Amino acid sequence: MEFLRNHQLNIMLILIGICGILAFLVAISKSIPKSRKISLILIEVTALILIAADRYAYIYRGDVSRLGWWMVRISNFLVFFMSLFLVGAFNNYLIDLYTHEGGEKKVPKLLIIANCFVIAGMIILVIAQFFGFYYTFDEFNRYHRSKYMIFCYIMPVIIFTLELITIIKNFKKLRPKISIPILLFTILPIGATIVQLFSYGLSLTNMMIVWMAIVIYIFALQDLNESVERAHKLEIEILENYNEKLEKTVEERTFELKVANEKAENLLLNILPQDIAKELTENPGHTIANEYPNATVLFTDIVGFTKMSGSMSAKDTVDMLNKIVTLFDERAKREGIEKIKTIGDAYMAVTGLTQEKENDGAKRMIQFATGILEDVKNFNDNSAIKLNIRIGINSGNLVGGVIGKTKFIYDVWGDTVNVASRMESTGEAMKIHITESTYNQIKDEINISDSREMEVKGKGKMNTYFM
Repeated sequence: MEFLRNHQLNIMLILIGICGILAFLVAISKSIPKSRKISLILIEVTALILIAADRYAYIYRGDVSRLGWWMVRISNFLVFFMSLFLVGAFNNYLIDLYTHEGGEKKVPKLLIIANCFVIAGMIILVIAQFFGFYYTFDEFNRYHRSKYMIFCYIMPVIIFTLELITIIKNFKKLRPKISIPILLFTILPIGATIVQLFSYGLSLTNMMIVWMAIVIYIFALQDLNESVERAHKLEIEILENYNEKLEKTVEERTFELKVANEKAENLLLNILPQDIAKELTENPGHTIANEYPNATVLFTDIVGFTKMSGSMSAKDTVDMLNKIVTLFDERAKREGIEKIKTIGDAYMAVTGLTQEKENDGAKRMIQFATGILEDVKNFNDNSAIKLNIRIGINSGNLVGGVIGKTKFIYDVWGDTVNVASRMESTGEAMKIHITESTYNQIKDEINISDSREMEVKGKGKMNTYFM
C-alpha cells in the first residue's frame, strides 16, 4: 500500500496514456461492432478523464492560487462524476453483450435498475456540490470527507452488485474470454472500495476500475479476433447480417427523412402560427386570409431610439436590438403570444387568433406586456445602455393572412391594429397604454388607473387607460 501511495501519481500517468491509446485503437478498429465500439470508447475515454482528474486533484491539493482553487474543485467533482459515468458505460456494455451475444430478447431488469442508480447518483452528486454533504474544502484548499461520504461509495457498490448478480446469473451465456473480465470488473473495484474507505489518500478504487477497463479491451479484442475467424466460415450468416444491416440502413434513412420533415415543419412554425402553417402545408397554392372577431394587438418601441442609435455603432445597435427582442421572443414563446414582426425598434404581437369571440387574449397580452417591462428593467440592470419602452394595446376584430410567395410573412390588418399603434405612439415611457375595448375585458381581474380622454388620429376622442 505504501508503494502505491508513493508512486500513484506516476501510475496514474501511465494509465492515462494507456487509456488514450486504447480509445484511439477502438475508434479506428473495423472489426468491433458499432454499438460495442461506442461502449468501449466511452469506457476508455471516461477512464482517462477519471484518472486524469484524480491525478490533478492530488497535484493541486493545498494550492491556494486561483488556478488551484478551481482545479481542486473541478477535479474532485469529475472524479466522482466520471466514476458513476464509467460504471454506467460498463452497464451499457453489458446490455449490448447480453442482447446481442447472450440471446436475451429483453434487457435484464437489474441492468435497467443499475442505470437508474447511475442517473440518481449523478443527480445527488450535483446537489451535493451545493451542500457539501459528500466532501468539503478547508481554507488551505484541501479536500476533506464529509460525514455522508459513505453514501458516495455505496452508490457505485450497489451498481456493481446489481451488475455482478446479472453476470453470475448469465455467466454461461457468454464465452469465457468475455465473462471472466466483466466478472473481475465488478468484483475487484468492490474490494478496492472497501480498502479505500480505510486508506485515506489512496486512489485504489479509481485505479482498479481503470485497470479493469484496460483488461476488458484486451479480452474483447481477443474474442473479436476469434469471432472474425469463425465468421469467414459462415457465409450464410454473413448474408443474413448483410440483410439486417440493409434493413437498418433503410430505417436510418427513413428516420433521417422524418427528421428533415420535422425540421422543415419547425422552421415553418417559426414564421407562421401553427394553424396557418398547417393550412399552408396542406394547400400550398391557397390564399390564406382569416377574420378574427376579438383579437388583441400589442405594439412597443424604444423611446428615443433614433437619437440613441445615432450615437452608437451599427454593430452595437444591432446587438442591443437583438438582445432585447430575444428577451421578448422567449417570453412570447413561453406565454403563448404570437409574434407578428419587428420593424426597426418596434415589436408587434397578437393574441386571440381564434374564431371564438370570448377568449382570454386580452388578459394574456396584459400579462405579456407586464413581463416585457420587467425584461427591460432586468436588461437595464445589466447593461450600460438604459432603455425605456412605450407599450400600446387594443382589442377588436382584424384580418390576418400570408403575404407573398417568397420570403412570405404572416401579417394582420384592420382598425384594431391602427389603434393599437396609436396607443403606443401616444403612450408614456415604461407604461402600458390600453383602449377601452381592452379595458372592458380585463377590468374585473387587473387594477387599472382612471381613464383619460384623448384625441386619436382617425378616431377622434377616445377613453384610454394606463397601467
